[in-house]
Amino acid sequence: MKTEKRHRGFAPEQLFDVVAAVVFYHGFVLWCQRSEILSHYPYGSFDAELENGFKFLVESYVSHVELERPKRIKTTVSQSTLFDHLINIWEFNPYPITGNCNLYVLVDFKFQSPLHRQIASMFFKEVASRIVGSFTKHCRLIYGPEVQVLERSYRKMA
Repeated sequence: MKTEKRHRGFAPEQLFDVVAAVVFYHGFVLWCQRSEILSHYPYGSFDAELENGFKFLVESYVSHVELERPKRIKTTVSQSTLFDHLINIWEFNPYPITGNCNLYVLVDFKFQSPLHRQIASMFFKEVASRIVGSFTKHCRLIYGPEVQVLERSYRKMA
């Protein structure tokens, strides 16, 4: 299990919308080569099929995505020959300065294949960080530069 906590200069709603837009992942998410919505359910949840990999290791799987806008997104693999389990949780918490949020990401997975597990062990420590980086970069393309918070000016306001 790997977690990542970061302050981001985007509003929770902005980050939420980028993470929830699974259909666009193949254009910017690291290792994602295909992403499509398979079915929608009441209350905004859906199933999505993703194809991830690089070079000769390309696999697809289906995840169930639960949305709680703008607070939380949880994805759980539901059909896969690749993963024994895969859970991603994204939490978007408002920051005291408008246009900013505290981001929490949890990534927990285990590959079924010993080969995939061995490869993943080489880069697992940086997976969450690189994923957050991909989404942050995409937010900048959509919304422009992050809202910067100067710690000294914030302390004066508090």
